[in-house]
Amino acid sequence: MILPLLIAAATPEPSPSASPEALISESVITEGIKWTNTTLIFVGASIAIYLVLFAIGRFFKRRFQVPLGWFYHIFCLTFAMFVAQLLPVVDFGLAERNVNAAVVLSGAFIIITLLRHYFVAIFGRGDGMNSKVPKLLSQLVSLVVFLFAVVIVIQNIYGEPLGGLLAGAGIVGIVLGLALQDTLGNLFAGFAIYFGGQFKPGDWLKVGDEHAEIMEVNWRSTRLRTCDDIYLDIPNSNITKETVTNFSHPTPRHALRIEIGLDYDVAPTKVRKVLVEACLMGKGVLAEPAPSVFLKEFAASSITYDLKFWIEDHGCFEEILSSVRTNLWYALRRHNISIPYPIQLETQYVPTVQPPDCPALIKDGLKKVFFASVLNDGQKTYLVDHARVVSFGEGEKLIKQGDAGSSMYIILDGLADVLVDIGGAIRSVAKINPGECIGEMSLLTGEARSATIVALEDTTAVEIDKSVLAPIIADSPELVENLSDLLARRRLQNEGVLSESTNSALIAEKQQDYQSNFLRKLRKFFEL
Repeated sequence: MILPLLIAAATPEPSPSASPEALISESVITEGIKWTNTTLIFVGASIAIYLVLFAIGRFFKRRFQVPLGWFYHIFCLTFAMFVAQLLPVVDFGLAERNVNAAVVLSGAFIIITLLRHYFVAIFGRGDGMNSKVPKLLSQLVSLVVFLFAVVIVIQNIYGEPLGGLLAGAGIVGIVLGLALQDTLGNLFAGFAIYFGGQFKPGDWLKVGDEHAEIMEVNWRSTRLRTCDDIYLDIPNSNITKETVTNFSHPTPRHALRIEIGLDYDVAPTKVRKVLVEACLMGKGVLAEPAPSVFLKEFAASSITYDLKFWIEDHGCFEEILSSVRTNLWYALRRHNISIPYPIQLETQYVPTVQPPDCPALIKDGLKKVFFASVLNDGQKTYLVDHARVVSFGEGEKLIKQGDAGSSMYIILDGLADVLVDIGGAIRSVAKINPGECIGEMSLLTGEARSATIVALEDTTAVEIDKSVLAPIIADSPELVENLSDLLARRRLQNEGVLSESTNSALIAEKQQDYQSNFLRKLRKFFEL
């Protein structure tokens, strides 16, 4: 009621005695005033509504982090014009339909923005690549919303029937379909990839000879990244025709295989044990399921074995394969298992690298053994002739805590770490340098390993096994008495009794107990 009164008050009343020219002039002035008032009212109402909507948009953007963008400003402006034209003093005439159409179309873009934002919030929970809503699905939803808005504008606002448009669109669609066969093929193949659940972003695939991770599936192509950070863009229609291996479905855990040819003279049971132990030390290899070895073929120059093991991170498969192959080389050399060369020509093989002087290394290593003082020259010579030099690669375990043991090692070159499992926590307690010995108690008494020793770098050691020491003890039974006395003194020294106690009777009593205990263990272990 107020706006008509304001317009009426601003409009002058025509004089009854005015001439026709004056009446026309007054009429023009009246219409001008009405138009001016209407324009001011419309502009003022539009600005007020725009500012209110803009404030609401800013609130949502700051509070809920909704990226509204420029389309929201267009929507605010058109919606303000739409509301202002509802005032009784504003008449847009034919332009009213254009304003309504602009409101619907700009509103559609706002809805698309909100849907994309909340798709990520609702369906994109997770970690890594799986937390992203596929771009293809987002684009499809946006297209459906926009087409729905266009239908509303054409049919409801402009009142145009859709029948004729659909017929024309059908003809145009046939023409476009023939012209865009590859593009449409990629589009439908993209739908098949996504809705078929064949693979998703983050999966590792083998396409042809390439191992690559899926980065994105869009309406035209599937984008992948290889282990060398090289990006591949493969059309969807092509990838659906390929034989694709998915290493991430249904679970990331999958098997890898390594074929290796080994000497005919080594028993397959021994080969299986060596290969499995070496494989388990490889970086990234799963302990469960356990690795397995298959005798695959009796080849011309070797027996071919197929080593199967399990991993979870296919992105590191090259590093894992390299680690396993490196461990195999060291383990096979350590167990005197050769990898034969293909036999094709008869020739004399002359090694370019001379083997180490093992007797000299062993003789030098025996100087570090605590029980060498009770051995005579002949017994030391026997050890030099029958002990062996072994090599361990970085990361390999020389011994494992809790395992039964019957050998000792003298470190000649390299560095090793002593790890102890204390209540389920693995702790490093010491480092072993060249010249130090490990495993003496296991060699002499058969005690279980008290710690795990891991090579921190390539390590060379002298290994003395029970089978080497047993003949010496069998030929010299008195050696058992000397060894038990030596072990007892060493135990007292390790416990600090010799330095802390001045009671010779107590020391003698403890030494006698320890000596009897070690004597019993030595006789039992060496079956005397």
